Amino acid sequence: MILPSELIARHKRSEDRSEHRHSLLKRTLDVTCASLGMMILTPFFAIIGILIKLDSPGPVFYVQERIGLNRRRSRNGGPPTGSDRRRADGFGRPFTIYKLRSMVVDAERNTGPIWAAAKDPRVTRVGRFLRKTRLDETPQLWNVLRGDMSLVGPRPDSTTSTTCATDGSSWISRSWRPP
Repeated sequence: MILPSELIARHKRSEDRSEHRHSLLKRTLDVTCASLGMMILTPFFAIIGILIKLDSPGPVFYVQERIGLNRRRSRNGGPPTGSDRRRADGFGRPFTIYKLRSMVVDAERNTGPIWAAAKDPRVTRVGRFLRKTRLDETPQLWNVLRGDMSLVGPRPDSTTSTTCATDGSSWISRSWRPP
């Protein structure tokens, strides 16, 4: 006679194997597509970098800290080490995201973090083209290769938007995504 607890345990093991296969397939797809994308786009990065430098002074890449998943695990998936577990007061593991710079340097100096408007004067001429074609997002393929984010899934939040969740605002209800 099979007890209900044994059926539940068998079902749980089956779900674990299925979830493992799914995550392995997703990671394989991420690495394959990101690698191909990086190989194809690498020659264009040099041209775009030169155009960004000619259009406005400053760095080619925009770097920002974002909040990823599973802050309580280290990068290699094992138990947390050192300060990795509690590095920031966020809802996930912090990581650095890379984009091609499409705005003037220190665009948020006077205003703080705000959403870009349709005719935002902070966006450069080259930046307008990069945003329209979404080429400014392509360096994020490096983040996909590193395992910081996936090609498919929710957009990683910035550290400034996650602090909104702790100040009593409605950030959590606005950012909630169905499973």
